Amino acid sequence: MTNNNSSVVQNDVPATAPDPYSQAVANIQQALDTILAAIPATPLKDQSPIAYVRKRQAVQPELISRAVTAAGTTPVLQSLIDITEARDNLAFTNAFRPVFDRMNGIAEDLKFAIDTRHAKSGSEALTVYHTAKRIAKGRGGEAELAAHVANMKEVVHRGGKKKVAKAPATAPTTPPTSAPVSTPAELVATKQS
Repeated sequence: MTNNNSSVVQNDVPATAPDPYSQAVANIQQALDTILAAIPATPLKDQSPIAYVRKRQAVQPELISRAVTAAGTTPVLQSLIDITEARDNLAFTNAFRPVFDRMNGIAEDLKFAIDTRHAKSGSEALTVYHTAKRIAKGRGGEAELAAHVANMKEVVHRGGKKKVAKAPATAPTTPPTSAPVSTPAELVATKQS
């Protein structure tokens, strides 16, 4: 039995087995949708500017708790904080912070796994490219290999830092001082001494 689909167009990846990760990704996406639906809505999210929220992150939960206690027992402070909302916000933070920390750890681990695999394959791909380039430049370089080198060259990132244009030199702010001009008589006197 012969395979009638033996031609591969350049830039095409030959047909392979189904993606071994597609089912895992679908399961995780579904789980994330479930998690997202389970997180209570936060109306403050749409009302609060990002800069305002970021500036207030240094406030310790203990301070919020103590301020709630102080406002709850001192009538003059009660109008300065919504006690019910502050208690609910503390409960939300205490409940969901461990979940966030775990999800963040999972995200960092997943990113590192992706980066590690990319680095390994990227290093090997660069080795293939540079080896193919050397072989194609040689006397017996095959045309097929040269075509692959040209194809890979299109996407090879050139290393090095981008050159930054230097700012033009500015003239000094103070005028240069010129040497005192000597008269011919002074020059003669200097030479004689």
